[in-house]
Amino acid sequence: MISFSILDSIFQWFDNDLLQIFGIEAWHVLFGLVFLLVMSSMWVIKPVLEWGISRNWITFMSYVCSLLVVFLFLQLVDRYAIDVDGSLLPPYFWSISLLAMSAFGTFLVLGRSLSKLAKKFMKKSKKAA
Repeated sequence: MISFSILDSIFQWFDNDLLQIFGIEAWHVLFGLVFLLVMSSMWVIKPVLEWGISRNWITFMSYVCSLLVVFLFLQLVDRYAIDVDGSLLPPYFWSISLLAMSAFGTFLVLGRSLSKLAKKFMKKSKKAA
C-alpha cells in the first residue's frame, strides 16, 4: 500500500498559529502550492508531449495534461483528508485550487502573447532602421 504520510506534514502548514507568525492566511499558502504544482507538472509533461505531438498544439496539450495531473492529485489530497467527522480541508480548498490553476493558464497565455508582440515590434523596428 502507498503511504501518504507526506500529506500530514503539508496539512500542518495550515496551522493558524504558524500562519499568524508570518502574517499570511491559509489560502495564500494553498494558492502558492497549487500554482507551483501546475507549473512543475507542466515542466515535466511538456518534453514528453514535444516528442509526440506537433509544435502548434504543444503548449495547449501540455497545459491540459498538467491540469489533469494536478486535478487528480488534488482529488487524492481531498480523499485522503476525509475523516469520520467530515473533511479536514478548509471549505475554500477547491475554489482557491481552481483559481490557482486558471491563474497559471492566464499568466502563460499573457506571457506568450507579450513575447510574440515584443518579437513583432523588434522585427518591425529592425525593418524601419
